[in-house]
Amino acid sequence: MGNLLRHRLSVLFIDNLRIPFLDSGISFANYTFVCYHDMIFFPTSFLIAFWTLLPSFVAASPSPAFDSFDSTLPDFSFTRGSSEQMNGFLDTHNVVRAAHGAVPLSWSETLADLAAIWADNCEFRATEGILRQVPYGENIVAATGFFPITSAVGMFTQDAASYDPASPTYSHFTQVVWQSTTQLGCAISSCSGLFDPESGTASFYVCLYDPPGNVMGEASENIQV
Repeated sequence: MGNLLRHRLSVLFIDNLRIPFLDSGISFANYTFVCYHDMIFFPTSFLIAFWTLLPSFVAASPSPAFDSFDSTLPDFSFTRGSSEQMNGFLDTHNVVRAAHGAVPLSWSETLADLAAIWADNCEFRATEGILRQVPYGENIVAATGFFPITSAVGMFTQDAASYDPASPTYSHFTQVVWQSTTQLGCAISSCSGLFDPESGTASFYVCLYDPPGNVMGEASENIQV
């Protein structure tokens, strides 16, 4: 069955800059995937006249870095606050970071609590930085069907192969492996009606990062391919 690609125009408000960008959705079989690109941060001295981030559409499959994970292991995605869930998020992020020369992330209960607040709203949209005054990075994804942590983080890193250091673009992947990011907090909610009602209940993942990645002009010192 061919993939159905869906696009939405969204706007982030960052330091009073209004940044338009696109998110992408992919539907096939009985699964529906939608991802938001995380926030793009601009140094205060950086003047931008017009900029648009175009999404890349690739197969909805985990990064090769996940080959070491056993997909038959129990899924602890919805055991919020458990050590299994925390380690699931950290391990899936850190195996990718290790492959790109970045130090392991540590878990932040503060970020996890903020992520839970947003996930429980069951509104598939970016937070626009409203969860706290201190900036943070953000990746969100949602899907119907069986969608464990490894699959969610796999969606974040699916665009790794398309990253070109000679012409850097900013994406879910670049936030995951951003070297100056040190902390992670994530949450998942089971949401009805997030997509078409006929699609069923969706798993809605929210991951927040501190310090935030995807700072314009700082890719060369923060992304190792």
